[in-house]
Amino acid sequence: MKRSITLALAIIMICLNVSARQPQRGYRGFVEWSSSVRSDNFGYWTSGNNIAVYRETTFYTGFSTSHGYQINSMFYIGAGLGMERCGKFDNWIVPLFIDGRIDLKFNRLTPFGDIRIGANMAQGGGLYFSPAIGYRFNWGRKTGLNIGAGLTLAGYKTEHYEGTWVDSDSYEIQYVATRHHVHPYFTFRLGIDF
Repeated sequence: MKRSITLALAIIMICLNVSARQPQRGYRGFVEWSSSVRSDNFGYWTSGNNIAVYRETTFYTGFSTSHGYQINSMFYIGAGLGMERCGKFDNWIVPLFIDGRIDLKFNRLTPFGDIRIGANMAQGGGLYFSPAIGYRFNWGRKTGLNIGAGLTLAGYKTEHYEGTWVDSDSYEIQYVATRHHVHPYFTFRLGIDF
C-alpha cells in the first residue's frame, strides 16, 4: 500500500513538473498498448429451482495505431486500427475507426481528449465508440508519451434461437433472428505519438 501511494505521488509530481511541446502541424501517428476490462453478472438455475448469480470479469489486451493530420497545435484527425484479445474466452475486439483528438495546454499541464468512432470488425461486426482523457509527456522534439483512460463500447452480433414443445416428449429449437448487442469496457491506454 505504501509503495502504491509513493508511486502515485511520484506520477503526480512528474505531471506537474514536466511540460510537453504542443504538436506541430502536419503528419502525426500514434502506437498504443491498450487494456480493457468488463464485469458482468450471470445467473443460472440450480437443481433446487433457485437462481445462482456469479460475477465474471474479462480482460482484453492488445494494441492500436492511428495515423492522420495535425491541423494545428490543438486539433488532430486521423484513422486507425486496433486489436485486443481476451485470452480466457478467445474473443477479439478489432476496431476500424476515425480518431479525433484535442491537445490542451494549461501553463505546464498538457492534458488531452480523444474520441474514436467506427466499427468492431470481430464477432459479427458492430459499433465501436471509445472516448478517453489523458496526459501527454514530452519525449523529445516531436515525440510524446501518452497515458489515458476511458470507456469503450464494442458492438457484436449473436444468433438467437427459441425452443418450443412440439408434443409432450419432443422439443424443437428454431432460429429466430440475429441481434445486435453492445458491451461496455473500462479502457486504459499507454503509447507514443510521433
